[in-house]
Amino acid sequence: MPNQEELRTKMLQGKYKILLFRKYGDEQEDATKLVFQTEHSFDYSRDLDRIVTKDGTVVKVGDLETGVDIDAIQSVKDPAYEMLQEAAIKGEKLELWEVNIDPDLEEDGKFPAVYCQGYLESWNPTNPAEDEAEISSTFVVEHEPQFGMATVTEEQQQTAQYAFRDTIAENNDGGTED
Repeated sequence: MPNQEELRTKMLQGKYKILLFRKYGDEQEDATKLVFQTEHSFDYSRDLDRIVTKDGTVVKVGDLETGVDIDAIQSVKDPAYEMLQEAAIKGEKLELWEVNIDPDLEEDGKFPAVYCQGYLESWNPTNPAEDEAEISSTFVVEHEPQFGMATVTEEQQQTAQYAFRDTIAENNDGGTED
């Protein structure tokens, strides 16, 4: 594990930040990763009203507004895609985690994360003739995002990867033949 100074001077790789989703109220289910995520961004903004007075300008600070723009390549069959599309169509509340799965940042099996609740404001699948089908979406955060540490299963980290398989045949109980 690198020390604090080494981590301070190490560049953060965007590929380590993944998004996980779950329908709000489905706490009995693990969050799921939308496969083939290509890019996402958090947008924190607030209105600042400038009031000119005889003593100088005073700033009135508005409420925080947070959104997450999401881009991904569509998978042929991705349960997360189907769940998110349904939530967008039905206006269902979702939970979203942005988790930084950089191995250098793991602490006791947990990773730095941002947690949000909110709704998909848009769901835009595109289907070009010569490229892969893509999806872009905007998640609107309700209240303020919360920061903490999140557990990420190996399955969640490796959604688009395949597992190592041995060279010998597997028997019906999942083991290998001797």
